[in-house]
Amino acid sequence: MSVPEHLWRFPTADAIASLANRLGVPHHPSMQDWEWEIADPDRIDEYLSLYRDGGLTDDERFTLMETILQSFEDLDADLTSDPRWLAVLDWLDRDVELHAHSIWYWADLENELFSECWRVSAYMRKIVNCHASRLCPQEFE
Repeated sequence: MSVPEHLWRFPTADAIASLANRLGVPHHPSMQDWEWEIADPDRIDEYLSLYRDGGLTDDERFTLMETILQSFEDLDADLTSDPRWLAVLDWLDRDVELHAHSIWYWADLENELFSECWRVSAYMRKIVNCHASRLCPQEFE
């Protein structure tokens, strides 16, 4: 997935270690994409509570949001009618700078066929469109 370099942000080792400790999940070097590997639709409420009330650093919030997005991607339910998903979209919209990399990545803008995109892609594309001048300033110069 081609995320513009000015939006790059990645989970840090400290954020992963802290979240793993708080969530009681493993973390070790062989877990290449830890934030996605620990995603679990059955733990969405726990993840959301930690995100909302956990006193997290920006790095922890960024990393946990990746887990939340993957968990919703894996959830076998209609996202549109899930109030938890609507809350996540509001957080992303409000904290677009913090989550710009995730929003762009999950929007899957390179893929023109929605049938081949992730379930969350259409929602992320709406956020990209709403914040295009902030996410893609070079296109508006």
